[in-house]
Amino acid sequence: MNPAMKDVDTNTCAFTCVSRCEKGFYESLSMKLEASSVMWDNSFNYTTSFENLSWAREINLEDNLRQYQEKFEITRKFKELPSGALKPSDYLRLIESHIPEKLMSSQNYSEIKNVTRYFTGGLTSFFGFEKRLMNPDAPSDYLIAVSALKGEREALIHLLENEKLPHAVLHKSEWKQLHRFALNWANPKSEIHEKVLGVWLEFDIADVSSEISIPSVFLQTVPLRIDSPADVKKCTWVTRNAIPCLEGKLVSEKVEKYFLEIVQKLPKGASVFHVASMLSRKTEGMRVVIKRIHPDDIVPYLRTIGWADRENGLSQLIKELKEFVDCIRLHINISDHVDLKVGLECFISPEKYNQENGWIDFLTYLVKKGLCQPELKTSLLEFTGVEQENPADSFSIDSYLPSVKIPDTEFSKALVRYISHVKISYEPEKPIEAKAYTGVRLFGRLESSS
Repeated sequence: MNPAMKDVDTNTCAFTCVSRCEKGFYESLSMKLEASSVMWDNSFNYTTSFENLSWAREINLEDNLRQYQEKFEITRKFKELPSGALKPSDYLRLIESHIPEKLMSSQNYSEIKNVTRYFTGGLTSFFGFEKRLMNPDAPSDYLIAVSALKGEREALIHLLENEKLPHAVLHKSEWKQLHRFALNWANPKSEIHEKVLGVWLEFDIADVSSEISIPSVFLQTVPLRIDSPADVKKCTWVTRNAIPCLEGKLVSEKVEKYFLEIVQKLPKGASVFHVASMLSRKTEGMRVVIKRIHPDDIVPYLRTIGWADRENGLSQLIKELKEFVDCIRLHINISDHVDLKVGLECFISPEKYNQENGWIDFLTYLVKKGLCQPELKTSLLEFTGVEQENPADSFSIDSYLPSVKIPDTEFSKALVRYISHVKISYEPEKPIEAKAYTGVRLFGRLESSS
């Protein structure tokens, strides 16, 4: 297949497959009735023995009983959670039984839980894991999103101000800088208050010992483009306020000049929507993520900003990726030049969260190309599903909203596990790498919803 590229909502194409078993055997009531009718007819087929008929009924009863037990077990887990805003550790406890061992070892999961034990309630309702697809033994890293909405930004400040974290962590300059940034972000008079929509904190679990590792920080910004001289001022807040506040040092003139150049040369319709500081890596420059860029524009754009690929391998790779995904975001690392290693975040849009089946073909392609271990493909697909607070409800993207978009605090909860995207890293004359990003997001349905 070769679907046409689609425009993607910035609020939804950021982090997003239903497990086939979670979808159930029936897509609608009519299908269920039809299947029941067929089963009933088959039950009285003259060639069917009474022994087989009895056996089939027992299996059916066992399946139904198991499904009801699972639903009420999930409800019990929700009920046992403490009142008030959920903590990251609460979310991890809810999904723990659904983590395939091949995807994340119990030791790996314990290390992630060890990180979250300090995190307070209300800090996030959206998190995920990063997994290298050719190295089953590599630990999964942990990411959390902190929104400007629903008090999550303020919960981050609370975490950093009330000695919830170990003293050894809080006294590190990088965490002090994150605190300074959070205060600036929450200040209504600050330039970044309305321009940073959210923050992703990425924790490298391989670096975790007794302390929490220093996170990489991705700022989700309002869309950034330069179409006229007046637009330049709409972008300099990144290099003169946000990044210096986060890193504790000024951005050099040459880095700012190059940042404005790469924004100015963006193809029509494309925009920067993430800028990142890899606080733990001590490197000059920043990570820039570009959305709504047509795949056919990626290589020509990279060439205009000084990137080169003599083998032309990236063009061929993108051509293959277009057969399976219809949204590609471009990651580049910049200083006074662009790094040769680029990232291609591959999404299937519009996002259907755990109800997306397109990942099967894409992961099969990655296995054939030698970019994904077969057992990791299986584990990723097994990971997807949903936890419903109310067993009578059925999750649907038509009747549920991300919880940060629901002003009320009382709603029926659904915790959705899904494949968000796969990032392909390409560097000329180097092996291609692939990482999968699984997401877990809290959705809500108002009790009055029909």
